[in-house]
Amino acid sequence: MMVEAKPPVEPKLHSLDAVESALNRGDVWCDEVRETMAYFGANDLWPWFYSISETMSMEASMLIDATGLCYVDWGTVSRVGLNPPEGATIPFQVWTHTHPNGFAYWSVTDKSTLAITSVAKILSKAIVLGKGEMKIAEWVEQGAEIPITLDGPLSCWSNEPVAKTECGSSPWIQEVDA
Repeated sequence: MMVEAKPPVEPKLHSLDAVESALNRGDVWCDEVRETMAYFGANDLWPWFYSISETMSMEASMLIDATGLCYVDWGTVSRVGLNPPEGATIPFQVWTHTHPNGFAYWSVTDKSTLAITSVAKILSKAIVLGKGEMKIAEWVEQGAEIPITLDGPLSCWSNEPVAKTECGSSPWIQEVDA
């Protein structure tokens, strides 16, 4: 069952208690979780974004539209789509999603999504997060120097190497110290 796309959220770090309480209830759709996920994404705290996805054993997605509005979406343990919400402005700046308890790689579903966005010219950058790693692809209209595939729509997507990531200091501690 697909959930209707939710409105955009402002990146905001909610208290750890509020986020943990929502996660314990299984309420990934509440503002506290979605806004905190947006905060992690907007501040390149991708390991923390991933850790919530892994905790819930659900793929999470964040889409930033052309005007900078941020949409956070949830899927299943093995799939979350790129679901452009009504009212979002294309082209999208970046689409980030997770592979909870998995690796950062372009799955068959991911490649299909990137191929569609390439033909439609609606996405500039894609990020996939895995356990302790991330993979980025940038769309290059004239074709990527090192593409995901040599021909077809995926030839416009760069095939960047997997980068290792670490959580580092808790953003909640940093926020309290500020």
